[in-house]
Amino acid sequence: MGCGEFLVKYILFFANLFFALAGIALIGLGVAVQLQVSEVVNVIEGNFQVAPITAMVVGSIVFIIAFFGCCGAIRESNCMLVTYSLFMIILMLIKVTLAVLIFVNLSDYTEGISQWLTNAFNKDRTAFQEIERTFKCCGPQGAMSYLNVVLPETCCEGSPCTVLNAYPSCSSTVEDFFQTFGVAIGSVAIVVAALELVAVVFALCLANHARNEGRRSRY
Repeated sequence: MGCGEFLVKYILFFANLFFALAGIALIGLGVAVQLQVSEVVNVIEGNFQVAPITAMVVGSIVFIIAFFGCCGAIRESNCMLVTYSLFMIILMLIKVTLAVLIFVNLSDYTEGISQWLTNAFNKDRTAFQEIERTFKCCGPQGAMSYLNVVLPETCCEGSPCTVLNAYPSCSSTVEDFFQTFGVAIGSVAIVVAALELVAVVFALCLANHARNEGRRSRY
C-alpha cells in the first residue's frame, strides 16, 4: 500500500469515529429537546416533537453506518466501502433536508408559540404551571398575566412569589429555547453532511484501490 492509500485509509477510519460521535451528539440533542418539550406537548397543541425525534433517529443511523465504515476502511473491503458510500449519500440528503426544514419552519413555530401558550394558560392554569416549572418562567406574557399581587410558586425561585421576583415570560423563554436548539440541531446536521461528502470521496477512492489490488492478486 502506498503512502496515499495509507493516509486515505486512516483518515476515513478516524473520520468515521467523528461521525459516530456526531451521531451521538444528534441523539443527545434530540433527547434533550424531547425531555424539555414533553411538558409543552402535554399542555398545548403543536408538532414540537418532529425535530427532536427525527434528530434521534438520524443520529442512531449515523452511528451504525459510521461503525460500518470503520470496519470497511480497516479491512479495505470494496463491497463494504461501496455500500457504506451509498448509505452515506442517502444520509447526506436526509440531513440536508432535516436542516432545511428546521431553518425554514423554525420562525413559523416560534411565532406561534406565544398564541399557543396564551390559549393553554386561559384553558387550564394548573396544567400551565408544569410549563412554568420546567422552563422557569411565569405566565404567557410575564407575571402580569395573573393579574394578582401574589403569584403561584412556579413563577418564582423563592417565596413569597411576587411580581418583583418573578421569572420572565414563558413566551420569550420557550421561544428562545426552540430557537437555540433548533439552530443547534440544524447546524450539526449541515456540518456532518459536509464532512460526509468528503468521506464518500475517500471511501470510493479506497474502494477503487481495493478493487485494483484484488485484480492484481488474481494475475
